[in-house]
Formats: sequence, C-alpha cells, structure tokens
Amino acid sequence: MRRFDKYGWLIDELGREALADMTSPVRCTHCWRIYDLGTVTITGRYLDCTMWTSPCCRRKVDDRGAGWKSRPDIEPIR
Repeated sequence: MRRFDKYGWLIDELGREALADMTSPVRCTHCWRIYDLGTVTITGRYLDCTMWTSPCCRRKVDDRGAGWKSRPDIEPIR
C-alpha cells in the first residue's frame, strides 16, 4: 500500500523504515525530496528563522512560513 501527501506526492519513496527512523521528516518544496531535519547542519540562527543547506538540492533554506515568503522551503510530513 502506498501513501501520498495532500499534494499527491508519494510519501513512501524512501520506504516506511527510513521514515520511521527520521526524527523530523520534511519535504523540500524546491525538489520535492524527503530528508530528516534532525540531521542537517545549522548555518545560521536569527530572531525569526533558522537557516541550513538542504541535503537534497543544496539550497540555502530556512524554517519561515509562507507569511514571509511566497512559499515555505520545507513541508513537514506527519
């Protein structure tokens, strides 16, 4: 059985075991790959956000929501 998120993207692309081992799985909204937010290296902490380089597409991303930008850089997977 395959599971999909609210946009129709396949959640189980890494396998359920890989998702279960992640502390905080998120989907990159630039390349749509899934990675563990608990394993990224923080490159900057500011009053309104935390920044890091995404392991999938190597972009500088942050955790601000759509209120600051046109779209957020990550989407949490529940």
